[in-house]
Amino acid sequence: MQVATLVAAFAAAGGLVFSGWTGYYSVQTAEDQLTQSREEADRELRQQAVLVSTWTQIDGSSAPRGEPGETTGFITNRSLDPVHHVIVGLSTKPDNGVLPASEYKESMALVYVGSLPPCSRVTLPSRLARRQLGPGMPPDINYTIPGLSFIDVYGKRWARPLSGPLQPLKEELHGSEEGLSSIEKELFGKRLRLGLVNQPSGAGFSEVPAPESLKDCGSGK
Repeated sequence: MQVATLVAAFAAAGGLVFSGWTGYYSVQTAEDQLTQSREEADRELRQQAVLVSTWTQIDGSSAPRGEPGETTGFITNRSLDPVHHVIVGLSTKPDNGVLPASEYKESMALVYVGSLPPCSRVTLPSRLARRQLGPGMPPDINYTIPGLSFIDVYGKRWARPLSGPLQPLKEELHGSEEGLSSIEKELFGKRLRLGLVNQPSGAGFSEVPAPESLKDCGSGK
């Protein structure tokens, strides 16, 4: 009887251990599945946003020797869906340290570009940046684009800073003070209360030309 009792006790203990391990494994499996589902949902949500980008390019071919080249900005939407309420940041930057830091004061601006069709590119001319960043902007200063913000096909607003990862924004109302402050924080690293300059692409009064079509675009390109 004692032997039977011991066997029963060991069997019960083994059953408890097995049940505990099974329960732990089930919880871990459920957590792994949940994490994987979240990652897949996040990738799907970012699927279009990662195909929207911006950069600047300096063309010195037409500039006199020793003079800085003309800076042109570009915004591209390489997805197969449009993006809306595109806002781009502009900033001045010393060209190869021409000005000492004590004599340099950065200027910044937010420009509303409007909507970008699927597979398209918008060009930001140098004159637009110079007008928005100040008429007294020295010729040896080039402008840069620290990033842009836009609303994707899902209605989600994103910020894509030049020096950081793609960021979803909570404030999705176009033009609201709180929303613009969030965009400024992501693009410039601080809240500036700059306001928004209205320059929709292709509009008759705008210095931003209409979008150009891109031949190769989409997630497979």
